[in-house]
Amino acid sequence: MKDWLLTAGLAIAALAAFYALFVNSGSQEPPVSRPLSSESGPNGYLGLVRWLRTQQIEPVVLRDRFTRLASVAGSAATGNLLISTAPHVYPLRNAEVAPLLRWIEAGNTLLLVAGLSDTPEWAAAVETDVKLTDSLQQMTGLRFTIVPADEAADAPKRRGPVPAPNQRLPRPQRFELVPTEGPTEAHPLLAGVTRVQAVSEYPTGRWRAELDATRLALELASSPQADVPVLWLARAGRGQIIISAFGSVFTNKLLGKDDNAELLANIVQWSLAAPGRVIIDDAHQGSVAFYDPQAFFGDARLHRTLWVLLALWLVFVLGPQRLRVAASGSRPADLTAFVRATGGFMARVLEPASAARQMFSLFFTEVHRRTGLSVQDTPPWDWLTAHAGIDPADLARLRQLHADAEQNRRVNLQQLHNLLARARGSWLRH
Repeated sequence: MKDWLLTAGLAIAALAAFYALFVNSGSQEPPVSRPLSSESGPNGYLGLVRWLRTQQIEPVVLRDRFTRLASVAGSAATGNLLISTAPHVYPLRNAEVAPLLRWIEAGNTLLLVAGLSDTPEWAAAVETDVKLTDSLQQMTGLRFTIVPADEAADAPKRRGPVPAPNQRLPRPQRFELVPTEGPTEAHPLLAGVTRVQAVSEYPTGRWRAELDATRLALELASSPQADVPVLWLARAGRGQIIISAFGSVFTNKLLGKDDNAELLANIVQWSLAAPGRVIIDDAHQGSVAFYDPQAFFGDARLHRTLWVLLALWLVFVLGPQRLRVAASGSRPADLTAFVRATGGFMARVLEPASAARQMFSLFFTEVHRRTGLSVQDTPPWDWLTAHAGIDPADLARLRQLHADAEQNRRVNLQQLHNLLARARGSWLRH
């Protein structure tokens, strides 16, 4: 019983150590749907993809870094629309900035949907994009800064405690995007758009965009609730960048609300030019074509599989096991195998000349014993020539091989064996 308990304890300890060292258990909470082209959940873009297909526009999914943007299959050099959503699961790398800007300036459009003035549930779950504002500035040339709470228009009206930034709101906060009023008619991007809806499941702040010295941006729309601009258009070479401070406006749960779909249709119609394509950036939201170790070790299916294997292993270790059948008694030695093994060993360690000399010595001893001749220092070549009936050619070849062996030259042992065998047979017949 003690042995059984000791085995069980050691087995469980070994598996626990393996699991702790090699498996990142991560969170077992249900994953939050993300803005991906294949996602049918509330935060996905599958509705956007299906709408594009109804317009005979087949979108292209980007599952690689922006360094591969210019070589996306099916896309043209100009007239393309790239839809990228931030914050990113895979943050923007410095090596991606220059290829992205070159691609835009060549005559393409970037639609950057950034969760700044709203904080959707998928944006709150992103913990890796700690340099979000830096990435946005690199991509757009605009510097985004948060408006302090005491500068907000509704600051004196606030009542009650302010929720913690990482605390989910009891009810999602709703925002509206409305075109900016001006002396001229609305921009083509906002034709037919009166109100676009956004929601935030977590507390959010008010952001404003500051222009740098090299970039001009047009403020297209603002939010009455946030009292700040939330939609900008910036030129970049022959292309343009459209920035939305609301990250939830084109997700499945809101695409059919108010004029959200109308805004999307205007953006596609205004920025797309044949034979350009709509490209959806899935890579920076976690759906990549390259290997992702964090996604692999964080997959719940891996952990379920490991637990099943653990259970099966414990059943095998702790369950009744049939003992092996006792080995039978002594077995007779295999003489052929012994000779073959010995010969193989000798062939590997014995030089051919030494083996040939030994073979000749045994042959000459046999000649002396069979014929009654006295043992001499020299080989009995004369007797073999006169009495043995050996073929003269074989005898000449034997003498040559003997001379080679005596001078420590390489000898063909197989040929020597055959010659000695024929010599023995010759004198037995005579």
